[in-house]
Amino acid sequence: KSGFSVPGGASKLLANFRKIHPGSIISYADRRYSDGNLYEKIGFIRKGVSNPNYWYVKGNAKLSRYQCQKHKLSNILGERYDGKLSEYDNMTLNGYNRIYDCGNIIYVIE
Repeated sequence: KSGFSVPGGASKLLANFRKIHPGSIISYADRRYSDGNLYEKIGFIRKGVSNPNYWYVKGNAKLSRYQCQKHKLSNILGERYDGKLSEYDNMTLNGYNRIYDCGNIIYVIE
């Protein structure tokens, strides 16, 4: 519920999850919203930072790079798709802009 906080909630959730699913866990902190401090507080180890990811946007439409892989573009662009062009060229010629995020911090707990 918005506006409420549960002290120790993340560590309690993790402890119960690990009872059901023992073993290592990999998780990602989106650098647009987090510095990963919570992960470190509950025992995760920082392993690195991923490269920035990108999306295509046009008006209110936001498409992931996975949705816009070249072999899928004919479904999105229809007759405006040109198989001779790259993913980027197809999308920009059809009015989409490419935007980037800040990447993710990669965390692991054993």
